[in-house]
Amino acid sequence: MKCIVVTPERTEIDREASFVVVPLYDGEYGIGKGHAPVVARIGAGELRITSAEEGTAAFFIEGGFLEVSDETVSILTDRVLLPEQVTLEEAESRLQKAKELPQSNSDLAAMREKTMTGARGMLFAAQKWSKK
Repeated sequence: MKCIVVTPERTEIDREASFVVVPLYDGEYGIGKGHAPVVARIGAGELRITSAEEGTAAFFIEGGFLEVSDETVSILTDRVLLPEQVTLEEAESRLQKAKELPQSNSDLAAMREKTMTGARGMLFAAQKWSKK
């Protein structure tokens, strides 16, 4: 199956895959060949793409949507980072800044929560990758 990851700027990933694990808004979701069609909301966390040729590659993605259709996994996301681009220091700093955001009305509170969710996902990925 084909796995395509697109950001607003460009196509970041376009490769064959035998299995893909996507961080959805409410947990990880695995997709293999022959998977039923699905549309889902993406959260923040580790995207893993496995192929026979390249093994498993990991990326950090944040927000967006997933569509599985016709042996194609399409991911539209706000950002894609390689593991070496995600540091514990940056993730911790981002979480601290998110905690300091105002939440005096419902719009600001929602924006703060979204930012905190992204920062927590980045921190989780950074902690995992720093142990390798």
